[in-house]
Amino acid sequence: MRRIWLLVFLLGGAAFAEEPPHTMTSLVERRQRPDIPEESFAAQPRVIYRAGNRYCRSEEWPDREHGIHGLMIINEPDTWLINLFTKTGRHILDPGPTFNCRMPIFIGAGDIKSVEDLKNPLYELEYGRELAYFKGKGSVAKDGPVLQGRQTNAYAVTAGQWQLLLFTSGRPERPVALIRDDGKTRDTIWYGTYEELPFDPKLFVIPEGLKIEEDKQ
Repeated sequence: MRRIWLLVFLLGGAAFAEEPPHTMTSLVERRQRPDIPEESFAAQPRVIYRAGNRYCRSEEWPDREHGIHGLMIINEPDTWLINLFTKTGRHILDPGPTFNCRMPIFIGAGDIKSVEDLKNPLYELEYGRELAYFKGKGSVAKDGPVLQGRQTNAYAVTAGQWQLLLFTSGRPERPVALIRDDGKTRDTIWYGTYEELPFDPKLFVIPEGLKIEEDKQ
C-alpha cells in the first residue's frame, strides 16, 4: 500500500480504556510534489478519518494498474491493512502497554527504524491535528494568500531543516494547504473537505467477506 504511515507500535500516548468519542475528523487530501506526476496514483486524493486516540482510517484511490485498493483501519489495539480488490488483508495487534493511533503527514513507516527516529520534529505533525501543532509551537496567524478561491490565514514554524507553512480559512478554521519546504524541495498537501462529523463506529470495523492473515511479528 502507498505510504504505510500509521505507526501503531511506537510511542503510545493514551490509555486504551477511554470513552468512545462523540465526533470524528473527516478530510480529503492530495499530495503535490515536483517528482509526482499529476496523473499518477500518488497524486490521487485520499480520505482520512480520525477520532480520539484510538480510531484511524485511510481510504486510498483504487490503483488498478497494480491491483491495489488500499484501506487501512485502526481500532486500537487492532490494525487491518486491506486490499479491497482482492478482499484480503493483514491484521496487526498492538502489544501496548499504551495505545495511540498516530497519523504523521510527512513521515512514512519506512522512515522509522528505531525509537530514536521518533525524535524527528516532523513526527509530531499529524492529520487531523494540523492547526493544534502550529499553535502549540507558538505560531501566530498572519494574512495569507488566496488559495482555492479562499482568503487564508498563514502559520509558519521551523522543524529541523524544513520550513512548514499552514494555510487555513473559515470559522472555525480549517486547513486549505500545508507546505513543507527545505529550499530545494517543496511538498504540498491540498485539502478538500475538512469537517467534524458525529462519530460513526462502523467506519472502524473491517468489512465482511475478507480473508485476513494474522501478522506473525
